[in-house]
Amino acid sequence: MLTFAPTDEQEEIRQLAQSVAIEQLRQSARRAEKDGNISPALAHTLAQTGLTAPFPEKYGGQGMIEAITYALIAEELGFGDASLAMNVLGSLMAPVTIALAGQESQKQAYIPAFSDEKTGHTQYGSFAFAERTGGYTLSEIGATARKDGEGYVLNGTKRDVIHGGSANVCVALFRMEGTSGIDGLCAFVLPQSANGLRISDDVQKLGLIAAPSASYSLENVVVPASALLGESSGVVQAATLYMLLRAGVACGMARASLEYAREYASGRIAFGRPIASYQGIAFLVAEMAMKLDAARLLLWSAALDWDNNGELAALVRDTEAAQGQALKIAKSATIDAIQILGGAGYLQDHPVEMWTRNAAAME
Repeated sequence: MLTFAPTDEQEEIRQLAQSVAIEQLRQSARRAEKDGNISPALAHTLAQTGLTAPFPEKYGGQGMIEAITYALIAEELGFGDASLAMNVLGSLMAPVTIALAGQESQKQAYIPAFSDEKTGHTQYGSFAFAERTGGYTLSEIGATARKDGEGYVLNGTKRDVIHGGSANVCVALFRMEGTSGIDGLCAFVLPQSANGLRISDDVQKLGLIAAPSASYSLENVVVPASALLGESSGVVQAATLYMLLRAGVACGMARASLEYAREYASGRIAFGRPIASYQGIAFLVAEMAMKLDAARLLLWSAALDWDNNGELAALVRDTEAAQGQALKIAKSATIDAIQILGGAGYLQDHPVEMWTRNAAAME
């Protein structure tokens, strides 16, 4: 019988992530949004937990963590604060992609700096996925790479690249010119100062403000052959893992909204009784819980396929479906939470207005 019950080790990791999320991320969320980034102290605290170094032990990491485990971690971090969660997860995806798809020389060159116990938390990675005219699905990747002599020529755009303006290592997804489908997908380590690469910091963002991001425009950017990461299967694994993590964060955000709205409705008295006792509110909360469970089930199923090295086309399909449903419930749950709180939901006295903006920015 198929079961998604976590192992004892996974449950311990989940509880650790939950503790960090509630005691650190949730408490730091407003300050981080004001500062526009995670604080060095919080980044150091997260690094000490080992949750932010899922890299092979031979490069100083804690060992590659299973996707199902990291989906649990992502949900808990999203429960604390989605913006800080995406700050952390967006950064670690660059070295994770190199670990999954890179050559041995690339792994040795880039991963150890992120695993260093003293300075690893000061390293920022970035993972350029979505494009100006597309979303977070592999079929919408249109940026191209063309073989040219001993190197490659890159063209296209990238948007919402977390840490894109300040990354120590930037990995970007492209499609080999003249190919289609997942077989043509590839990834490059981008030099920050290449001719033809324009980087624009994102300003006046609606949400995810504590996860600083940038947009890229690449026009005939020439990179050496050594910048190309391994085969397409490893690139697809990395891209689907990122979608799973984004789905986990979205589920955590939806769960936070559900619990906050339910607690508020239980304590808010109207006409002599808690508003949670009225069907209009109770049904709304029940529907939020039902949709969250459905999205979480899709997420766990796709994560399990990732861990079992499932067929790539099916993995892409299931991962994109899980991400889509998770983002949908995150947006609807945060909006419903505002509706339950009424006018108070728009005030910064409550976090639901920030969660709603963060959910909208996840698209």
